[in-house]
Amino acid sequence: MKKHLITVVKLAVTFTILYLIFKKFQIGLDDILNSFKHQPGWFGMAFLMQVGAILFSIMRWNVLLKGQNLVVPFPHIVKTFLVGRFLGTFTPTGVGLEAYKAYDIARYTGQTEASVSVVLIEKMIGTFFSLSLWVLVTLPFFVGAIDVKFLYVFGMFFGILLILALILLFSPNFFRVFLRMNFPLKGKIEKPLNRMVDAFTIYSKKKGALLSAVLLGLVVYLFWFLTYYMNSLAMGAGLALGDIIKVGPLTQIATMIPLSIAGIGLREGAFMGLLDTLGVFAGTTSAARSAMMLSATMVYFVSVSVNVFGAIIFLTRRTDYKKQIEEMKQSS
Repeated sequence: MKKHLITVVKLAVTFTILYLIFKKFQIGLDDILNSFKHQPGWFGMAFLMQVGAILFSIMRWNVLLKGQNLVVPFPHIVKTFLVGRFLGTFTPTGVGLEAYKAYDIARYTGQTEASVSVVLIEKMIGTFFSLSLWVLVTLPFFVGAIDVKFLYVFGMFFGILLILALILLFSPNFFRVFLRMNFPLKGKIEKPLNRMVDAFTIYSKKKGALLSAVLLGLVVYLFWFLTYYMNSLAMGAGLALGDIIKVGPLTQIATMIPLSIAGIGLREGAFMGLLDTLGVFAGTTSAARSAMMLSATMVYFVSVSVNVFGAIIFLTRRTDYKKQIEEMKQSS
């Protein structure tokens, strides 16, 4: 019952936001249909940008796996990531991807704790470090467009996240001091927190791996922003790549809020609202505004289209890993 209620609420949020966007920016059904007739060939490039984002995500994961001394063949990593991505389609905020990555590598290597640690660290680098960097770099573009107090608060929030991530990544033992103190719920969270600090301690001795993962994370988001741009070319939105990069980081954060179905509505609302704040809509037609909104909407559908490869692998993949490893040893 609770799950059904949450789904109904998310559907209501999704459709309410989309309705408000259509009303505010005077977007009609004809505008939407005409946008798809512009230059749909660019969707092929958007697809390739998503493939690029996936490739760099896999490379980041591989770097971190090696940092934990988890030796896994690269083809296996690719298959696991794609299957996880497919399963993540059906879970809130794509949590299925992270869960499957941890589960599959734990099965393959027999090292559950290390496999889970890698996923947590990757999430830390991707969300709290790389994305925070993007946000802090792009926030100055909104000076004069958004209340300065809001920008300060937002900047401080992501700045603190970035500092905490830096400490955890490069000086994790600092958190052991915190763990010695008494605080609410300490008994319940002390053990998992200690495990996380232990995992980060390994990487503190392998700073090259961490820096590589951070840089790869920045590139992952760049390919996401390029997906928006290719969609805009397909739709005839007339958006500059610079404008998309300015609003992209905050738009990505909006999609992480679990209030709508697959981030639909929140993605468009953030994207359109931020572009409007920057004055991009001045003098534009309803057709152009429709194309801009659809540039964000199609990011989800282009992303999901890549998941077909994960579905095929999921249905055909061997999972008798011990037997496969023995076969590889015998053939080498």
